[in-house]
Amino acid sequence: MPEIILDYKASEPSNQTGGVPAFPLPVGGIQLADLGIFIVPPVPATNRIELKGTIGIQALTGTPVVIFRIFRQADGVGPEVEIFNKRVTPEPAPAEAFYTVSFSTIDFNVAASSGFIVYRLRGEVLSVPAGTVNVVGPVTFTGLAVGNID
Repeated sequence: MPEIILDYKASEPSNQTGGVPAFPLPVGGIQLADLGIFIVPPVPATNRIELKGTIGIQALTGTPVVIFRIFRQADGVGPEVEIFNKRVTPEPAPAEAFYTVSFSTIDFNVAASSGFIVYRLRGEVLSVPAGTVNVVGPVTFTGLAVGNID
């Protein structure tokens, strides 16, 4: 069955290590990037939105547990739904202090009455006593919407 690209968006606050001033990941989380995918209504019944992220982090102390989450918000309003998460436990200095975390996921059969879907990428440290982590770049977040021609 033939497929067509419905939309592509990228959010890239930083494309290199040191591209953003280092900032700590807090307990409770912080938004790192977002993007909006637009699919001309009516939204095709069979669509897929491929989401990819890359974040550069620096472990500073302890053995922190870091979690990156992707949330979907249909029509850009209303409740957000967590659709993906990835946990990492970086080793602090003097071992390997710098990490580049990359991940991808696919959101299937996404519906939105307006055809506009917002995705948000958030990062957080699960508990401070376990350790501290900085975001140092790169930070990239992309979304590719694909649907069937039929």
